[in-house]
Amino acid sequence: MENLEEKKIKPRKAIVAFLLSVLVVGLGQLYNGQLKKALFFFFGILIYAIGINIFCIAYFWVYVVAFIILVILWLCAVIEATLTAHKSKEYELKSYNKWYVYFLSVVIGYFAVYVGEDISKKTRYRLFKASSDTSYPNIFAGDRVLGDFGIYKHQEPTYGDLVVFLMPDGTNSVFRIVGMPNDTLSVENQLVKYKNKEFSSKLISTLFFEEYEMEEFVETLPNGVEYKIIRSKIPFYQEMNSLKETVVPSNSYFLLGDNRNLSADSRFIGFVQREQIQGKLLSVYFSKDFKRINISLSKEQ
Repeated sequence: MENLEEKKIKPRKAIVAFLLSVLVVGLGQLYNGQLKKALFFFFGILIYAIGINIFCIAYFWVYVVAFIILVILWLCAVIEATLTAHKSKEYELKSYNKWYVYFLSVVIGYFAVYVGEDISKKTRYRLFKASSDTSYPNIFAGDRVLGDFGIYKHQEPTYGDLVVFLMPDGTNSVFRIVGMPNDTLSVENQLVKYKNKEFSSKLISTLFFEEYEMEEFVETLPNGVEYKIIRSKIPFYQEMNSLKETVVPSNSYFLLGDNRNLSADSRFIGFVQREQIQGKLLSVYFSKDFKRINISLSKEQ
């Protein structure tokens, strides 16, 4: 009988509790026999993390503060599990102190994270990583940008919106609306021109993009929205340089990239229908250039 009792007594190891807590929040508490605390930390932090992405992501500094609190809560769970294990000199094993229970907990934990990420991807506000320089100089490749996927339930797309739209192959792409339904417009030397509507294109500087000398302009659209674009002095592709006067069909939009030389936009893919437009980019959420963090992409001057 004494041998059976001895087998049930096994001190907890602080390093094991620490590693388990790092692996899945709450798992260190489960290892220590704190079932209620394990459930509290796991579900509490999971629900809090999902809530951040659903309710806070649209507000940059609120999101930052909420994320810092999330990290602090996770660290508290790790520290609490580690200290408790260190103090547990004589611990009687519970029925769930089995390796396969820990393994199952890890599987459930990462499955819950996967489900949480999937829920976040379907919310109104979503984060994206810019994969190219088609919107340079306003968005750099690698920038994290915030998109609003509910805005067009309450209003219609308009001039200057950087819209996320669905391509025929099912992928998402981003370009700027420069042509509204029934507009008559053309593209001359990579700059947009309108018939019977006010607009302007002003050269503000020359710069080098990669090894190419570029010209930087500020375009002002008919609704007063201003934004920067760049073009090369010598076009990369002649077919991108100009477009004859055309009329935008009803329920359709003409989109151009801000980097006119690297954008396979409406000059190539044609008009984009209203049904293809899913959302609008609002701001640069994070950038390697800290000065550009939280800059707006939808300012009307």
